[in-house]
Amino acid sequence: MRRQGLGLKADPYGPFHGPRAHGYACGVHIAVMNGAPWNSETGCTCCTPEEKRDDLSRDWGIEGPDDWRGQAETLLDDRGSNPVAGTLLALRRQAAQYLNGRPVDPGTWRSAIGDWCRHNGIDTGTYQQLVGLAGMILDYEKRFVADGLLPPGGYVTAIQAWDFGRGANMARWGVQCGYTVLQTAQWYVVRAGEQARRHYASWADFSAGYVLGRCLHFDNGEFGPRYTEPLEVHHVMMSHPQSPWLNLPFHL
Repeated sequence: MRRQGLGLKADPYGPFHGPRAHGYACGVHIAVMNGAPWNSETGCTCCTPEEKRDDLSRDWGIEGPDDWRGQAETLLDDRGSNPVAGTLLALRRQAAQYLNGRPVDPGTWRSAIGDWCRHNGIDTGTYQQLVGLAGMILDYEKRFVADGLLPPGGYVTAIQAWDFGRGANMARWGVQCGYTVLQTAQWYVVRAGEQARRHYASWADFSAGYVLGRCLHFDNGEFGPRYTEPLEVHHVMMSHPQSPWLNLPFHL
């Protein structure tokens, strides 16, 4: 059930169309949860620049402009912050291609993981850990379908959305903290949108990737607030008449 007060805000002076708006729309999970306008280019008004600098220092280890730029670059590259899960999802995508797009059942996925482990000299204990993580992903996807985050039979293709969404917010936080100028931040925001379009097919697809990435980092299969909070944002974005996900095409 939606918490009272959670809704969608917009900055009347921010972008509503085009590549910058698309990039900011990739960051709505965080913006909406923080009560910030989704298209604000200068950060949220819920805290001062000093407080935001303290937040970035505590949560990200960012102490100045160089740290901020390094973190923005890392979030928006192709490596991903969870390479193990990324590899598992890549193996499933490859199996789906081999099956001409047909669904990959758990047994086929496990076989693909086993083949990859043998090819790369991975020991049995690590294989079991990888299969366990794949099982957790399947459990999340079942819950995603039940909660309307995925369609029946749907699955998550990649989890880089979690990085790209954080990267879009990191760009505006850099302006808020005085670590960068608006023009540079806008470049990173556009980059976030470009990366999202490279890896995903739709806003719903992007959102599922974001939620799974966040859950694998924080939730550990508990289906607690780290899951229910972004799920709530997802439903707001998929139903609110002013949602950029309903008014901005995913592929520009």
